[in-house]
Amino acid sequence: MLKKNGGQTVIELILILPVFMLIIFVVLELGNIAYHTLIAHHISYELARVGSMVGVKKHSGAADGTRMNSKMRAALSKMLGMADPGKKVRFTPRIVRTSTDPQLRIHTNEDLVVNVVYRVDLAFPLTSYIFASEPKKLGILWLKAYSKMPIEKPLID
Repeated sequence: MLKKNGGQTVIELILILPVFMLIIFVVLELGNIAYHTLIAHHISYELARVGSMVGVKKHSGAADGTRMNSKMRAALSKMLGMADPGKKVRFTPRIVRTSTDPQLRIHTNEDLVVNVVYRVDLAFPLTSYIFASEPKKLGILWLKAYSKMPIEKPLID
């Protein structure tokens, strides 16, 4: 009796196994993408926080973009544990003027906007082609994150 249905079972397994494996790979790859999305947003937030805290040297002074950029690069290297994180993460800081303080006219309020592009190397076959950014054959997904933080300007020396 077992011998009679043995071929049918093998054929059914051959037909169903690729679909089942694809479903497993999709679930695992989406988990990997979700994990790296959280990391990209955390990096964006931390870079904006570091840049907004160190951007001003003197009270009510103008924000220093080069100082912010160098401090954010140092923080990014520490976060990722890499000397040159440029292949994994790229960021662009931008200072946006929001308003002027009505009580103290020389004090302008500014925000630091940080855009992060984070590289995710996709791991599983076929799903790395489905979820990848262009060119798809490389199996790389570029995630984008954005954070905005007010630049801290002390009013008193």
